Amino acid sequence: AVCIVLAPGARETAAMALDLGANDLIEESAGAAEMAHRVATQIARKRQNDRLRATLEDDLKLAMTDPLTGLHNRRYALPHLARIAAHALGAGRGFAVMVLDIDRFKAVNDTWGHAAGDAVLREVAARFRLNLRAVDLVARIGGEEFLIALPDCALANARKTAERLRRVVEERPVAIGEGASISVTLSIGLAMGGAAGVTPGGTAESVDSVIAEADRALLRSKAEGRNQVTVSRTAA
Repeated sequence: AVCIVLAPGARETAAMALDLGANDLIEESAGAAEMAHRVATQIARKRQNDRLRATLEDDLKLAMTDPLTGLHNRRYALPHLARIAAHALGAGRGFAVMVLDIDRFKAVNDTWGHAAGDAVLREVAARFRLNLRAVDLVARIGGEEFLIALPDCALANARKTAERLRRVVEERPVAIGEGASISVTLSIGLAMGGAAGVTPGGTAESVDSVIAEADRALLRSKAEGRNQVTVSRTAA
């Protein structure tokens, strides 16, 4: 907050100070008690505004974030993926979309309990974050289902990334407390969008098409034995 102390009759200076963003004008003749009161009032308003701003930011973050894993949620992921697709269209480049599913996750909950299932989800999400670029999109879009988008990415690199994610989840069991751990695997479906993908457009329909192709590839990964990466036939 900005408080300006003015000489008596300084109307032009007062107007200029307000135009430049002053929060309060204090006459030079004001006593110390009045000045202290005005400054305290401005500090209180500043703190209240800070609290309101923080609350708004927290609410916006909660609206876009999965509270369990800290990843983005579906509400954030789909519009962001549309922006990735539109950028790919304008640049004449490709992008990759993966739909990933934790294999036999229901059995984890049924055998070990939901707390163990939550631990698995959090750890899998953490491994995703450690093995993706800052520009990549990673979101939890369902119970044990995740969506990852790789901007400006060719098929060969996308396949390597998918295999790396599958491997880093498989190779180390997830600790669930009291010395227990669970082996977890992933099934992954991969599709390409943009210049060499399902459809070159950046519209919502084209984004839905890429996700649908990745989802069909995921189903084939499940049907063919799980713990594998399957590339959409349109991208292979």
